[in-house]
Amino acid sequence: MGEFCNCPRPAGGIVFAGCWGGAWRGTRKMLEIVAIVVAVLVGLLLIFLVYRSARTYDAGAHATFITTKNGDFYGALRAPMTIWDPSIKVLRDKHAPDLKIMTADAGGAYFEKSLVNRRTGEISLRVHTCAPRPFLSTTTDKRQLLIKAKVAFNLDVDRIQIPAQMESFSTTLATRIENLFDNAISEFEDQDVFKHQHEIEKRVLLELQSIEEPPEGSQPLGMPLGLNIYEAMFSFERPAKAINKDPSNGPMAYDNEHLDDLVDMLEKANPATVEVLMRMLELQTKQNIVQMLCKSGGLVAFTASELGLSERTVERAHNGANIMKPADAPVTAATSAPAPAATAESPVARPVDPATAYYSLGAPKGQKPAEPAKDA
Repeated sequence: MGEFCNCPRPAGGIVFAGCWGGAWRGTRKMLEIVAIVVAVLVGLLLIFLVYRSARTYDAGAHATFITTKNGDFYGALRAPMTIWDPSIKVLRDKHAPDLKIMTADAGGAYFEKSLVNRRTGEISLRVHTCAPRPFLSTTTDKRQLLIKAKVAFNLDVDRIQIPAQMESFSTTLATRIENLFDNAISEFEDQDVFKHQHEIEKRVLLELQSIEEPPEGSQPLGMPLGLNIYEAMFSFERPAKAINKDPSNGPMAYDNEHLDDLVDMLEKANPATVEVLMRMLELQTKQNIVQMLCKSGGLVAFTASELGLSERTVERAHNGANIMKPADAPVTAATSAPAPAATAESPVARPVDPATAYYSLGAPKGQKPAEPAKDA
């Protein structure tokens, strides 16, 4: 028992209880000290792990984080790392930048998409597609086209502080895309836009890239937004517009846009098609004349020949009905040659003239013929 205390061992081999009590009290104090040290170390380890977890950011090619130091821009993280300096802070929550874009899903529905996770402050560096809402563009021949534009881009991590300091990034980007496409499309006629579509897309792409990274020795055409532009594309369609809603407008009740469509269609048409168009214009003119004459509310009668529907003359007021006179036979010079023998009549009936058929009906039913005036 000598290894537990230094008390002298009596001859009978009995150890006093007081010696054992002192040794136990010393061991207990030692255990308490060790427990306190272990608890402190465990606490420090937990604090270390919590701090490391809260200050470790998974940055890389897909995302970045903007940091500040003493209120100034410090830099953007490029790789996973732990920030040990407590004076360096990451912009997040209410301090996170407001970076949103307008885009469209596969079904064509437009919605606003955020490029920033405000809770963690993570900013996406992936390639995104900005698709402003459809807008109208006017061509050189005053035609309107509905434009649907799209631009593929991603944020440049080297210039990430530029969009981070903007208050309306989404509006600025969408307005720039609309203006560039509208300026390029307005230099062509509507029928030439499809032919030069690739040329327009290439021009807008180069203009967007030159604004972000102007050529050496030249000034940018606008404020850079800190983007890498990869593609610019658009599609277009003609807005649906009602035509000739009122039947009283006549066969040529077209506005300028629809007349322009007719001109484009007939530009390479054959003469017969052009003749049909001229006939429609003639009918429209005659209808306009009739409408103007009938505005007084009185009854105005027109013959088929006056309206250009027949070349035969008409005698008026003959027993209360108009009678179509037969067409005059052509006058031929008299010759001494004997008349040719009568030929058999053709089995095919001659076509009936509409005007002759109408005026051959006589007076309407119930209408008495006009009585001759009595002598005074």
